[in-house]
Amino acid sequence: MAIGDCYAVLLGTATTNRQPASGVLEEISCFTKFGTTDTWVMWNGSSSVNVFQATNILSETDDRGGTPATGLNPYNTSIKIGNTVYIRKVGSTDIFGISGVQVDA
Repeated sequence: MAIGDCYAVLLGTATTNRQPASGVLEEISCFTKFGTTDTWVMWNGSSSVNVFQATNILSETDDRGGTPATGLNPYNTSIKIGNTVYIRKVGSTDIFGISGVQVDA
């Protein structure tokens, strides 16, 4: 990928990281999360901070539909990730998706 390239990835049910290569920075602008079991975290390899709790549903059809999702919109997000601080999908049940653009190389 190069600066300005867009990406969209769908992460399956395994615990998975979205970790750009060394020296690359990405901006995540949309999260989708189908299910209420697994958590999104910012991760540095040993410590984490929750981005969205496990109970949050973030999807086109559910973002305003249920109690866990009330007021949460999967769009208009801006989280920068790189090789040292990145996104981790914790758990083994839900399917997550992210999209964004590479902003630095």
